[in-house]
Amino acid sequence: MTGQKTGFFLDQRENRDLVGKFAQDKSVLNCFCYTGGFSLYALQASANNVDSVDISQKAVDLMDENIQLNNFQGKHRSICANVMSYLQSEDSSLYDIVIVDPPAFAKSLHKRHNAVQAYKRLNSLAMKKVKNGGYLFTFSCSQVVGTQLFYDTIVAAGIEAGKNVRVVKSLSQGPDHPINLFHPEGHYLKGLLLYIE
Repeated sequence: MTGQKTGFFLDQRENRDLVGKFAQDKSVLNCFCYTGGFSLYALQASANNVDSVDISQKAVDLMDENIQLNNFQGKHRSICANVMSYLQSEDSSLYDIVIVDPPAFAKSLHKRHNAVQAYKRLNSLAMKKVKNGGYLFTFSCSQVVGTQLFYDTIVAAGIEAGKNVRVVKSLSQGPDHPINLFHPEGHYLKGLLLYIE
């Protein structure tokens, strides 16, 4: 009733599973963690440790409840903070895997330019938190930011971060959220799995 939709986004199920395939024995940072979906998949796959960051204390409390229900205490750290501030802080660690799944930065065309700039800054900071040879899972659910624009924005972030970045896989919403051929706007979730060095 008071949160972001249901608190668990089914359209990311396959992408969470993919995080799990990479997470064994790794350190993971889940940005905009909400109720901890990606964090739980990483922990289920035997990640060494997972840090989860969200600005909402209510979301963090729900995530902590999910961590306890699944008996993952000890390998998980909750951080209630602004993600951009956390990524810029000197005391935050480097990680083998960083996940960036923010809420929609633009819900209308006139907000698209500012959203693109925000995605660029966010992803540039996130790339700098990835250990050499690590991975960044990055997403945009802003419908007005198309696939090519999102890709170009991530390219600009890589240039700004000064990193050598390779695209391992393009990501999207799950098959239970099919895209109508005559309604391309239904392809709202774009994502990239990136190898960072």
